[in-house]
Amino acid sequence: MRQFIFFSITAVTLISLMSACGPSEEEIQQREQARQDSLEQVRQQRMEQQRMDSIAQAREDSIAAVKKKQERRQISFNTSGNFSLQVEAWRSQEKAQAQVQKWKDRGFENAYVVKYGQEETGNIWFRVRLGLTDTRERAEQLGQNLAEEYNTEYWISQVEGAN
Repeated sequence: MRQFIFFSITAVTLISLMSACGPSEEEIQQREQARQDSLEQVRQQRMEQQRMDSIAQAREDSIAAVKKKQERRQISFNTSGNFSLQVEAWRSQEKAQAQVQKWKDRGFENAYVVKYGQEETGNIWFRVRLGLTDTRERAEQLGQNLAEEYNTEYWISQVEGAN
């Protein structure tokens, strides 16, 4: 029985010593600080990577925009064609002129307004048109390109006085 009591006391003492010999409060704080520092370093690395990705994406977007603008400028009209693309129509001449400027800002220097209707009845429309093309097929092709790029409807008009 003495051996059992001695063994029990020894076991309890050893267990108490082992639990008491754990990390000190200072060690626990140092470990926690190291963990926090590591997390902060990872966060900063991720933010730097996101910044770099953002810069790369902005660069790609900028290059794509320049290419798109160059492609848009490659849409060719001529000055002697018989067909025009009507892209808008407005009751207000001022609104139509503002829309012409919008199209010019997009690179379509050949945008213009045509007044249509009878002033006596007050049924006047100001039609916004883009350029001239030689053939209806070419006008249709250009119209489809505009519809895709600008999500706009169009109407092919034969220019009055055309052959």
